[in-house]
Amino acid sequence: MRRFLRSPSLVESMDKLILVAAVDKSKLNVPKSLRLWSLQACGTTWVEIERMPQQLYQQFEELEAGHGFDSVGHGKFIAIIIRGSDRALLFDIFRKAWQWIPPCPYMNHGGEDVNELHGFAYEPTVTTPVTGLLDQLTVPFQSFSGLIG
Repeated sequence: MRRFLRSPSLVESMDKLILVAAVDKSKLNVPKSLRLWSLQACGTTWVEIERMPQQLYQQFEELEAGHGFDSVGHGKFIAIIIRGSDRALLFDIFRKAWQWIPPCPYMNHGGEDVNELHGFAYEPTVTTPVTGLLDQLTVPFQSFSGLIG
């Protein structure tokens, strides 16, 4: 990983592998920013698909304060969650729109000092992995009578 990328995350969105990271080195003759790259079908080339607007990145960088961030992708959305915070941004890939997610009103309800969001991409399905069950059925039954001594 390049040294000028900060908090890199790989996410899946719309059946594409996307790298989300902050470019954090001003000596590159490019502005600091948060960017998204998509892995191309050839599997060897990353292409930049989005760059957070500079004014929004300045707000983001101020709130993030060097703590880092995590990213979660699902469908057409990618959430960028600031570590140690209840703040997060949502990026809509189709509309190419960034928006702040409203703070969760239920954070810190247990009296704990932890005020941090966590994301997890999960798509529940009603399918059952049948191949694993079939493999179990083909294993011969083993007697446990030899274990008692």
